[in-house]
Amino acid sequence: MGETSFVTDQVWSKIPDGSITTPKGFKATGIHTKVKRKRKDLGIIYCEQPVPAAAVYTLNQIQAAPIAVTKQVLEDGGHVQAVVVNSGHANACTGHAGLVDAYTVQEKAADVFNMQADNIAVASTGLIGERMKLEKILPGLEQLVPTDSKEEASSFAESILTTDTGTKEVCVQVPIDGKVVTIAGVAKGSG
Repeated sequence: MGETSFVTDQVWSKIPDGSITTPKGFKATGIHTKVKRKRKDLGIIYCEQPVPAAAVYTLNQIQAAPIAVTKQVLEDGGHVQAVVVNSGHANACTGHAGLVDAYTVQEKAADVFNMQADNIAVASTGLIGERMKLEKILPGLEQLVPTDSKEEASSFAESILTTDTGTKEVCVQVPIDGKVVTIAGVAKGSG
C-alpha cells in the first residue's frame, strides 16, 4: 500500500482522493477572470493561519517581479497564509511597473481576505514581457471563495496552467515522530 521514500526512509501512503485542501486548515479555489480567453487564470491557496514557509527560486539572473515580492515575504518572517497565483502573464521583464503590480495584487488580496500583506506570497505565470491585467485580476480577487473541497482544489490546479496538458496534484500521508502527517502539493510545468 505504501512506498518507501528515498528521503526519509519512512513509509508513505498516497491518498487517492487527496488534494491541497486535505491537510487541516487549507482551502483553495481558482476562477476565470478573462485574462486568458477560456481557461481559469486566477487562484489562491489559503490557510486559516500563517504557517512557516520556504521556497525554491529560479537561478536565472532575470527573475520576475512576484519572486522579489515573495522573497521579501519569506525574509520578513517566513510565514505565509496565502499564495495568490495568476496565469496568462508572467509579470517578468516588466521593470519597476511589474514590481508595483505584484505589490498591488498582494495588498488587494490582504484587503479582500483580511490578512497581513506580508503573509501573502504572489506568483505569476504566462507570457513574458507583458504587464498584468490588473483591471481583471483585482476584481477577480473579490470573486475568490476558497473552500476545502476537492473540486476547488482542482480549480486552483487548473488556474495555474499555461501550456500544460494537465494538472499535477498529489497528497500523501507519512508517519513523522509517531504522528501521521498529511502533505499535499500542486505544480505546473510542461517539462
